[in-house]
Amino acid sequence: MGAWSSGRIRASGARGRWVRFPQFPYRSRWTRAPPTQAKPLLDKCVEDTKAEAGCLYYGWTIKEDGSKLFCRETYVDGAAAGHHLSCVAKSGALGEALEKGYIALDNIDLMGTESDIADAKKVPEFEGFGLGSWTVWDSFQNFKQTSAEEASTADFFTIQPTFTIKDLKQAEPFMKKCVDLTRNEKGCMYYGWTIQGDKLFCREAYVDAAAVQAHLDNIVPSVGEMLDSGAASLDKIEFHGPKEGWPTFKKSADALGAIYWDRYASFSKFKM
Repeated sequence: MGAWSSGRIRASGARGRWVRFPQFPYRSRWTRAPPTQAKPLLDKCVEDTKAEAGCLYYGWTIKEDGSKLFCRETYVDGAAAGHHLSCVAKSGALGEALEKGYIALDNIDLMGTESDIADAKKVPEFEGFGLGSWTVWDSFQNFKQTSAEEASTADFFTIQPTFTIKDLKQAEPFMKKCVDLTRNEKGCMYYGWTIQGDKLFCREAYVDAAAVQAHLDNIVPSVGEMLDSGAASLDKIEFHGPKEGWPTFKKSADALGAIYWDRYASFSKFKM
């Protein structure tokens, strides 16, 4: 299991109400980095979403090799997530980027509680956009919503590991241990697990690169125990955030097979 078993990392989660779409609490992944023609439309998406009262953060990241575009976004609840989908349809900016072939949609998912997923599904755009859904198993949050953009959290990072579940009952004690361990990290914004079929996703965010390294120092052994037990296997692990922060945690992340995504444009409306 490599670095996961070397004593370098651990992770955790507890139940929270906020919804995310990987990531809107949607997860949205688009092929190709945005060409010059697409950037004004992507920028418009960011500006339009700033007006949504239920949005905690929103913005774009680009894979290090330039081949993929990802939207990181989180909303206070399922109703706010559904409202965002309606706003996207009304704006037309994203639709124009797709129709003109600047980008192509790979997938878009919503992550939240069962009740939040049900609320988001009330808007026709949920089905129209072809959203999948991931249900929260356990999570916690350490941030508060603000009414205006917050500079102190502008450079936040998300770690995005995906696992295949081999035996959920066997994995659950390790998952709970990860939640409990991470809960005490001062730089952790939120942490927790979501499940879709046999896939397990850890949604987690940190205020800066130093907090990412602190988490890796804390969590690797426990995740390694879960992997070594055979309860789950790691599919991939991604680090999304400002490129200038990567060197802070790169040695530890590289040992895990990290895939890096640089921030393109974003805003945050939350504080620790």
